[in-house]
Amino acid sequence: MRHAFALALVLNGLSARSWATDEFRLGGPEPWAAWTGQQRMMDDATDPSALQPRELKSGENLLPQLGPWYRWRFPGESTYRLGDVRIWRGINYLRPRAEPRDFVDGDLATFFSAHDYYDPNEFYTLDLGVPVPVNRFAFYPPEGRDAFTQEPYRPNFAFAKYELSGSLDPAGVAEEEGTHYRPLDVLLSSVDLNTQAVVHIEFPLQYLRFLRIYFFPDAGRFYTKFALAELEVSGRGFPPRAAWTSQVIDLGQTVNIGSVRFGASKWRREGDQIAAAPDAPTSAQVEIKTGLDPTPTGYHGYDDIGQLVEVTQSAYERLKQRIWPWDPPAVGWRGPIFDDADHWSFWSPPLRHSGEQPRVPSGRYVQVRLALETQTLWDFTRLDSLAIEYSPLLAERVVGEVAAASDLQPTGHIAEVPAGQQVELVCDLRAEFAPEQTGFDAVRLTLPGAGALLGLEMGDPLQPVAADSVVAEPAGLAIYLPEPIRDGGAQTLRLHFETVMYTASGTVQAEVFARSGQSLPQQVEGGDTSKALGTDQLRMVATGQALDEVLGAIQVQPTAFTPQGDGINDHATIEYTLFRLLAAAEVELEIYALNGRSAWQQTLGAQLSGHHRAIWNGRDEKEQLVAPGIYVVQVRAKTDQGQWAQERSLAVIY
Repeated sequence: MRHAFALALVLNGLSARSWATDEFRLGGPEPWAAWTGQQRMMDDATDPSALQPRELKSGENLLPQLGPWYRWRFPGESTYRLGDVRIWRGINYLRPRAEPRDFVDGDLATFFSAHDYYDPNEFYTLDLGVPVPVNRFAFYPPEGRDAFTQEPYRPNFAFAKYELSGSLDPAGVAEEEGTHYRPLDVLLSSVDLNTQAVVHIEFPLQYLRFLRIYFFPDAGRFYTKFALAELEVSGRGFPPRAAWTSQVIDLGQTVNIGSVRFGASKWRREGDQIAAAPDAPTSAQVEIKTGLDPTPTGYHGYDDIGQLVEVTQSAYERLKQRIWPWDPPAVGWRGPIFDDADHWSFWSPPLRHSGEQPRVPSGRYVQVRLALETQTLWDFTRLDSLAIEYSPLLAERVVGEVAAASDLQPTGHIAEVPAGQQVELVCDLRAEFAPEQTGFDAVRLTLPGAGALLGLEMGDPLQPVAADSVVAEPAGLAIYLPEPIRDGGAQTLRLHFETVMYTASGTVQAEVFARSGQSLPQQVEGGDTSKALGTDQLRMVATGQALDEVLGAIQVQPTAFTPQGDGINDHATIEYTLFRLLAAAEVELEIYALNGRSAWQQTLGAQLSGHHRAIWNGRDEKEQLVAPGIYVVQVRAKTDQGQWAQERSLAVIY
């Protein structure tokens, strides 16, 4: 890790100490395994300097390579997370006669044997955590002799019947009820007469996450013999998705997070060799989250009236685990485990390209989550390095809230704006400083639609001032202030701007930065900034009939045009609006005559919520001028909410 160093600067009246950026690095001399918190089918040991998916090799038992294993269908351990590997007996919390984790540890010396009545719940389910390409399952008793009968385990303790099934569906397994056996979705093997103590089951290579083995022990005259030492699973190739989560990383002080750079390379298994494969259909993505304390998870117990109370992890481990529905939510019993939303951010949106900057708030602690994906069995991505850029805070805290200019104190404490219409908004920002923090002299707004700055106020009391400059950016505005916001100087400002909402709700995302120097931008958090505004947040909701539509009415300008090339009304502009999309919509534009004949058609591609426009020059698909007359303009959108279309007439005259 590089060390931060000081850099003195004088900028626009901003005289203070500024710090260069630093970075936290993984990979290379800093082995990944040293920071592994949880991993699912990820390999951090084959090459300690790199991270790659775990490869399944023919005949090699996968199960001992995984872990830690959890023994319950719904594990109560504080360390368990969805996707961790599990093995459990029966359907529900049927306490196993044996420790089922002994069957997946690769050790013949850990086994279970019994002589008792037949139990119909003698089946075990394995959750591998993620889909895995498997084609072989094996089970067998231990070596040696039974202590009670002195019979050799092999071959005398063979299972007379068995059934193996598998599934990819976690929801179906989670919803299983009752205590009786039923196979999973895919029946892999069913044998009614088995005499082999050591059983190897081969089946076509396929992706499976869950495997269930049902045993029918050999029933004697007075008792049933049961002995099991190991279960084995093997396959070939790489899983479609491998995941890795880091331990909590302490950066030493609260910092602003900058870009995340990672080095990834693509590889392919070719026989006995691993070769570079730049064309491999694989990908890597990185997510991070930040926190203000070292515990991103909150543990809960109950007080004497059954209300949840937060406890430490060590105290949680001493509480009794609730297993049955009738176990009381009371003092002494474990409650739920939640993410600590008060002191930790949510995970950032996935970063798929090196150098992207995650939108996460300032924090002292960081966690990293990685996913490596492939579309084939033999290709994989290797992550060679990862670096997170950071620098000290510009201010201890920057708080903002936004309201509609027409209603600064809205009912419900949230700004309501008409969907699809330009609306004036007011945003107040307040900065708090600790000693030696340098402050900022610029604000960046990320808006839900196109916007413009209408006015700027600074000082206490607020007074109108002119911005040094305003730069329109693809997602909003960058506003350069006439003087810095810093400790001892102006600490509040008000922004008047206009924008448009195309979704049911949205957020004005804001960050502050120093226009020169090497410090990183700092996010503005929502909160109570001023008495003048009554929202205490940066979120808004949209209202109006426009939200009932996905594709708004088409506007055509001019409604009659003359495309003869004289420079006057040679083109028609078609404008339309897409509302409340959850994903990009495929949009097409078609112009046809009143007799239904298509004159011109264009695919406009995938488009998100917002205002869009297209141009028609009055020519057909062969670039010939169309005949004069009345035409119909049709915009079609294929969305996550179905097919939508709007039409408008247009005249072509000469």
